[in-house]
Amino acid sequence: MKNINILFVGGSKRYSFAEKLIEAGKEFGLTIKIYSYEMGEDLPIADIATVIQGKFFSSAEIMPHLELVVNKYSIDIAIPFHDQAIYLLACLSEKVFVPTCNKSLISVFSSKINSSEFFKKHNIPFPPFSGKVPAIAKPDKGSASRGIKKFHRQSDLVDFLSSDKQSIYEIQDLVSGPEFSVDCYIAMDRKFKYFAIRQRLETLGGEVVKSRTVDMPSIKILSDQILKIPGMRGAITLQFIHDERDDSYGLMEINPRFGGGMLTSWGAGVPWFHIMLRDYLGIAQEPVHHHNNMLMTRSFREHFFRG
Repeated sequence: MKNINILFVGGSKRYSFAEKLIEAGKEFGLTIKIYSYEMGEDLPIADIATVIQGKFFSSAEIMPHLELVVNKYSIDIAIPFHDQAIYLLACLSEKVFVPTCNKSLISVFSSKINSSEFFKKHNIPFPPFSGKVPAIAKPDKGSASRGIKKFHRQSDLVDFLSSDKQSIYEIQDLVSGPEFSVDCYIAMDRKFKYFAIRQRLETLGGEVVKSRTVDMPSIKILSDQILKIPGMRGAITLQFIHDERDDSYGLMEINPRFGGGMLTSWGAGVPWFHIMLRDYLGIAQEPVHHHNNMLMTRSFREHFFRG
C-alpha cells in the first residue's frame, strides 16, 4: 500500500467526504491520511483526520504557513472547502496537486461583480437587474448567503442605489424559483469531463441538507457551454436558478471546488473520489454513468471530546 497525505482547508465538517475518500483510496492500493487545516478545536473532522491549527484567511501569515504545512506533512493533494481557500491553494499548485481552476479564473469567480461580467462576455444567462423591486444585493466577496440584502419597497432600493455601499454589491432581480447545482470534474489535462445536476431542496446555514439528482436538458446545454471555457478544470460547482417569469435558467455563480452537496451525485453513481485520485495518479478515467431521481438527505452525527 502506498501512503498519500491529503490536506483539507476549511473542511472541519467534511467527515463523510473524508470517510469516502479513504475508502476510495484502498481500491488504488493507497493508504490515505487526512490532515485538516482549521481554526479552533473540538471539530468533527478530528475523529478521522489530524487537525492542524491554521491562520485566519485574512492573515498575512497564512500563505507562508500553508506552504510550511504542505512541506512539513509531505502533502500530496490539497482540497479547498472554503471559497477563500481556493486561490491560496492554487498558488501552491506547483508543489501539490490541487483540483481547481487556474488562478486567473479563480480571481474572477471570487467576485460576484466580476463573475457577472464574465458571464456576459461568454453569453451565459444570469439573473438580470431591471431596477425595480423585488431585488437582491449580494456582497461582491460574499459566500454562503451571508450579508445579502433583499428589497421589496422601491424607495428602499432607490436609497440603496444612491448610496456608496452599492458599489461593493452585485444587484439583481430577486428571482423566485427552484435552485440547481451542477457537480463537475474536468481532468487537469482536460481529456475527461463529467457533470451531474441536482436540485437543492432544503438548506441549513447556506449548506444543502436535502437534494435530488435530476435530468434538466436546458441546464445540461448551459453546463457543457461553461465547461468548454479555457482554464476550467478540476472540481467545479455551478449554481443555477429557475426564473419562473419566463421559464429560463440563470447562472448565479461558479465555485471552483467541490460543493457541499456533491455526495448527492456520488450516491447516484458518480465516483468523484475515484475520478480525482485517477487524475492525481495519471491513470486513465473509466466510463461514468449516474442515476437521476436519487434523493440525499443529511442527518446529524455526534462527535465527543473529553474536557
